[in-house]
Amino acid sequence: MNSNKFLSRLFVVLTLLAQPSPGRGDSKDSADILSLFPESEVEAMLLSARASSNLHGESGGPEALTLLQFSDIHGSKVNLERILRFSRRYDSYIDDLIHTGDAVYCYWDDENIFKTVPGADKILNTVGNHDCWKSHKVWAESDKPYDATEKEVYEMLFDGPVSKWGVTESSHSFGCYYYKDYPDSKTRLITLDCMHFTEGQDAWLRETLDEALDKGLAVIGVTHYPSSTGLSPVECGFTPPGMELPRESDTTRVQYESMSEAAFKSVDRFIDKGGNFVCWLSGHTHSDYIGLVKDHERQLQVIADKAGEMDGYIKEDRTRGTVNQDAFNLVTFNPARSLLVIYRIGCRRGPDMRSKKLFVYDCTKRKVITSE
Repeated sequence: MNSNKFLSRLFVVLTLLAQPSPGRGDSKDSADILSLFPESEVEAMLLSARASSNLHGESGGPEALTLLQFSDIHGSKVNLERILRFSRRYDSYIDDLIHTGDAVYCYWDDENIFKTVPGADKILNTVGNHDCWKSHKVWAESDKPYDATEKEVYEMLFDGPVSKWGVTESSHSFGCYYYKDYPDSKTRLITLDCMHFTEGQDAWLRETLDEALDKGLAVIGVTHYPSSTGLSPVECGFTPPGMELPRESDTTRVQYESMSEAAFKSVDRFIDKGGNFVCWLSGHTHSDYIGLVKDHERQLQVIADKAGEMDGYIKEDRTRGTVNQDAFNLVTFNPARSLLVIYRIGCRRGPDMRSKKLFVYDCTKRKVITSE
């Protein structure tokens, strides 16, 4: 194992150990999340994002799909409870909640708060690297530290809750990948297991994409990791200025572990055949980023900030009891207008103090409409 990988992993261990354990930290009482975000503002934004009329005033067609995306909760019960409270208030607008990986505080056998926090078992989940990490020793001494098997991860994250998600699972007995269709929106959500990605899963992905094409469904992809080919930044407040996520092969820069390029090639195949691919929803980096996948520039990837509490990776303020405590996105795909709308609830200022409140993207022309 090379020294760069060891030092990178050691840094992760130290920053995780330095952060407050779930439910601890700032003793200041957390202000109610609904009081921090005015109903008049949130509801108006959701109504606008979901409006069925297009730019010419014509209405009709498939309905908008709104997902509440959050990522890297890392065992924070208090923040998960806040997300659920918010979603219950706007459940008439939000079609589903999806967590894009790293449910546990640190290790695979830590408490799974999605099974212990009331109502959280209805949240769609995604496999993250920490959900597969068994011990310090495995992490520090192995080039393949994620040794929790698909079966073990399935039993920890999926077994029981998946029956409440309304999804179609893979044919694999313990496959932690699945899809869910939203007929009114003519959209299919495909969630992959980046930690156990195999040729079998890629074959399943291709079949699932082909079926979506035959049914005329747009596709939103979900994976915890960003692409192994890296991302080129889309200029907006959600993306740190001038920052490109490196290719996995770039040994001169700090490496983010990443998703197999095979998945992105399969999506390119879907697009080449006339399929409508909206975007990838991801996590892992503990910071926001919106970019185009390098070598696959027709694919947009939206990486969500950490929804859990403060650690050494988060650079912006996340003080409890303020609007900065929370960080999650309302993601609306409006097929009638071919728009993707990302609306931030929670921390809305990056470390450079740029606003990351709203991002609107034209999925047909593949260009940014607005960012504020």
